[in-house]
Amino acid sequence: MAIPLIIDTDPGVDDAFAIALAARSPEVELKGLTTVFGNVGLDLTTANALRLLAHLGRTDVPVIRGFGGPGGAADVHGEDGLGGQALTLPENAEGVRSEDVVQFFADNVGPDTVVAAIGPLTNIAHALEAGVEFPRLIVMGGGLGLGNMTARAEFNFWADAKAARTVIRTGNPIVVPLNLTQRCIADTEFLANVDPVLSNLTGTYRAYLARHSEQNMSGREEGILIHDAVAVAEAIVPGTLHLRTHGLDIDDEGALVGGKHQVEVAEDCDWPALRAFMEQRLSV
Repeated sequence: MAIPLIIDTDPGVDDAFAIALAARSPEVELKGLTTVFGNVGLDLTTANALRLLAHLGRTDVPVIRGFGGPGGAADVHGEDGLGGQALTLPENAEGVRSEDVVQFFADNVGPDTVVAAIGPLTNIAHALEAGVEFPRLIVMGGGLGLGNMTARAEFNFWADAKAARTVIRTGNPIVVPLNLTQRCIADTEFLANVDPVLSNLTGTYRAYLARHSEQNMSGREEGILIHDAVAVAEAIVPGTLHLRTHGLDIDDEGALVGGKHQVEVAEDCDWPALRAFMEQRLSV
């Protein structure tokens, strides 16, 4: 039986890889994409979600517009969020569903549903505050003593620290932090292998690749960090990531700090095996 999966997302180059991975995995029934501000503003993240689904041949998957706020990563993902290539992707005739995002979660999250939140946690926090319970919530965000917006704060948690605090305290999430995702590098060989299938997505990562090379963010071989796809892989195949429980909280900066809330954190994975899994799904 396929796993019902909802992806809460702010596309975003690495979001594009995560969405493609889910869309091409038979283990999951992709129930919807809920959009949130983040890498760019909400209008663009929503348009990008629609276009990505059309490009992947998955216009059957609904897109639900969530909460807005300021976009904060156009310098990394491009002004349109997809490396300047958003308009090269096809239009999605289905358009955005009219549902309220919190109501969508209330109506569609059942006992077996997995939600992968790979952007700021605003939508998820509002749903929790409205009484929605998430039986399995996987969150890409945060870092243990590590950040990419400040020395300690990662972008998704920094973008809405209040929402991140709500999720850590009440959402019982699995957190997939920078400490792990920055070790998972989609190298140029990987990108070349998936390029024939993802075709138009090629252009989306060129600027992203250049940005990573310029900043030497990986500190290793040339490639891009596909943070969000690492989290979505755990949603598709539970046990992909190695988890350990930490006592955590969120400070006003959006940084993970020690606290009383017991949170499962992904600390490691078999990256060569995970890389091979992703490559297989994205190149067939």
